[in-house]
Amino acid sequence: MNKLVLVGALSILLAGCANNESAQEQEAPDNTTSSLEENSENIAPEDNNEAEEEASDPASQDNELDSYEEYSTIVDVADVNGLKGVVETDNPGTRVILFEDETGKKTVKSIFIKNENRLKVISLDNDGMLYNEILK
Repeated sequence: MNKLVLVGALSILLAGCANNESAQEQEAPDNTTSSLEENSENIAPEDNNEAEEEASDPASQDNELDSYEEYSTIVDVADVNGLKGVVETDNPGTRVILFEDETGKKTVKSIFIKNENRLKVISLDNDGMLYNEILK
């Protein structure tokens, strides 16, 4: 019985050593450049100043927000003139837009539930729910 246990243990040990040796024998690929070096050789992206200016310009963001079906109702219900609209979430189920003043204080929040076509507009300045209806 002891011999069987000893033979089993030795065969496991030898099997483990054999796998380790074959892994060590494989040649490592010859990498003369790292991926970081390769990236530094790539062409740098174009100047993004125009894109950054558009993103920081409230007028251009209003143009983007105009394309959302709920935006006209938000403008009718809440005083968002002069506020910067930031799309917080836009996934297949919901779209959340936060409107903030020039100091960055969030004053209005809209939640559009796409599959129900329901819009909720909430004033964050103690006025609470301004609108909660299904858009037609």
